[in-house]
Amino acid sequence: MALEIITDVNYVDRSQWEEFVCNHPDGNIFQMPCMFDLYQLTKRRKPSPFFVFDGEELVGLLIAVQLKNVFPPLTFFTRRQIIFGGPLIKNNDSAILLALLEALFRKTARSVVFTEVRNYRLGLSLKPVYEEAGFYYKSYLSVSVDMNRKAGELWASLSPIRKESIEKLRLVNHVIKELTDGEEYQMAWKMLRKSFLAKGRFMPPYSLMKVLQSSKILTLHIRASVLYVNNSIKAAVWFLILGDRAQLWLDAHVLDEKEQWMFDGFLWKCMLKLKNDGIRHLELGSGGKPGQDIALRQYKKSYGGMIHESGRFFYVHNWFLWNLGRLLYYWYKNLRIFVFTNIVKR
Repeated sequence: MALEIITDVNYVDRSQWEEFVCNHPDGNIFQMPCMFDLYQLTKRRKPSPFFVFDGEELVGLLIAVQLKNVFPPLTFFTRRQIIFGGPLIKNNDSAILLALLEALFRKTARSVVFTEVRNYRLGLSLKPVYEEAGFYYKSYLSVSVDMNRKAGELWASLSPIRKESIEKLRLVNHVIKELTDGEEYQMAWKMLRKSFLAKGRFMPPYSLMKVLQSSKILTLHIRASVLYVNNSIKAAVWFLILGDRAQLWLDAHVLDEKEQWMFDGFLWKCMLKLKNDGIRHLELGSGGKPGQDIALRQYKKSYGGMIHESGRFFYVHNWFLWNLGRLLYYWYKNLRIFVFTNIVKR
């Protein structure tokens, strides 16, 4: 098997690329051409594509995304690249995976502190190959919902608290609509910004919203909805779609503590809309690490979600910068939460 690696998307047939992802057992939206375009057009995001060909046949690919923060000195210490939902390898061939990782490090190792592989399904068959390449494994959990059930069965799987909140929303003057208007996008981004600040997380750039609003191709794979309460926008969610699978990507709201129950009904109605549109599997995202009884995991589970291990692989290119960056980020995150809670929020 003579493998050829290509790193220029202009030399790859996009229909072949898309077909490979869609037909792969672990295929997901994050390795699709449209997501490469999204990252390409977003500030502080740099996608690096790698394709493996055996003759004319595409047998493996990965899209690594380099992420940078705007606040120095964290920009230098937290440079990283993440492979969301990849790599995708034909028949889990170890030779193909090793060839991809070798090409990835040859091109990007000097520009990042660490590389992270975020799986969406646990594939331990390739774990020895990752370890051979120098990665180490961390156990992470994810929460998913089986949407291939009747609406009544889906409703029965909800927790009593979620059901109560959903019923209460019916008594409130509200509207749920698709996010399309430019002014709505700006308001949604402000909500998203506030949500990220409250958690001390790094904020996605506004250019991301601009791309989401303007791209015609992305509209085929994204469902964005907003919640209006008494004619005021209160919440927004973004789902990524590939075939009959959906991924909860971003969510934000400006509901105070006494109003947050409204988000339950909003998310539930969005889920029903996805089900009516043919979605059979919904990923609600990360559930944290095993052994940590975090509230977010329990919240996602209360929508009838099932917890499963997805796992992540890490490769540290510079241990000194890695450890220093983690320490700086810890203090930076807590400082942002303090500032938001005690200054901005007031």
